[in-house]
Amino acid sequence: MTPVIDTAGFPDSDNRMRRWSRAVSRATLPVTVTPYGARPLKGRMTTRRLGHLLFVTTDADPQCFTRGRRRIARGAGETEGYVVVAVVGPTGALLEQGGRTADITAGSLAIWDTERPHVVDFPHGVRTTVCLVPRHTLGVRDDQLERVTATVIEPDSPVAAVLGPLLVTLAETAADCPEHVVGQLACNVTDLVATLVTERAAGDAGSTTGPRYTQAREVRAYVDRNLGDPGLCPDAIAAAHHMSVRSLHKLFEGEGITVSRLIQRRRLEACARDLLRGDSSEQTVSGVARRWGFTNPAHFSRLFRAAYGMPPSEWRDTQGGAETVATAPAPSVRQLCHALDLP
Repeated sequence: MTPVIDTAGFPDSDNRMRRWSRAVSRATLPVTVTPYGARPLKGRMTTRRLGHLLFVTTDADPQCFTRGRRRIARGAGETEGYVVVAVVGPTGALLEQGGRTADITAGSLAIWDTERPHVVDFPHGVRTTVCLVPRHTLGVRDDQLERVTATVIEPDSPVAAVLGPLLVTLAETAADCPEHVVGQLACNVTDLVATLVTERAAGDAGSTTGPRYTQAREVRAYVDRNLGDPGLCPDAIAAAHHMSVRSLHKLFEGEGITVSRLIQRRRLEACARDLLRGDSSEQTVSGVARRWGFTNPAHFSRLFRAAYGMPPSEWRDTQGGAETVATAPAPSVRQLCHALDLP
């Protein structure tokens, strides 16, 4: 029988989030699950084994999955270390690991290492198929894996074009595979994942060291220092760093996020943080928005609602929804990283 976790079968909607979180941790590996919004979470997760591989298909409301240093340390020696390969559905995802953040779009592949702190955020809903590959079966070097995690892998790249559809198919049919081919098929998938990692690592060699990586970090720091400036934009950033706008955009090509999207997300995170402060009831939403560079209140409200599932005034008045649910919704990837001691 294929194991299925479905919130529709949970008897108590008040404890639905807690039940879901525990069930997900038992079915895969221990993670912290944080929902968005105040409504009772709805979700369905199906797991299937194929030899040493575990396939997981998830269809659920917006939520965020995190593994911080403390949780990883508690499971050291007891929990298998995995490399996760995800085929991301139409809702997309944000993945952060090793100091990089990737904005994963529909159909793209993403990779992360469960033995290093990470955040996998689904602010618009979870529609994804993942394959958990035991780390020891891959035979790739740690530095190769580190260069590949939290990057966008386009579905039409040579190995990804084969691997992505195969993972989706096996996630649906693994239980029907004849026993005499299960082991060989699992090894073949593992070899493809290893090939993808080495292929990508070779192409990205030096991406986490050297002048380009240093420049990208300097740009991120500059963005964070100047979020309140309404004139902050790619043109201004490029001029401040004595480079062309084209060169600026090329710095972030491998991270799966545009410079404009980075500015927008950082501003929204800063606004969400300020609105959650203890004195937030004394702040106007428009005042907070202006402080962080948003000049159009209506535009800010639309962006905030799209990112956090509620208007900024509701976020402020309910402390991010904490008054209506036992577990507060995930405010942002960056805040979760700080709370969980992520780099």
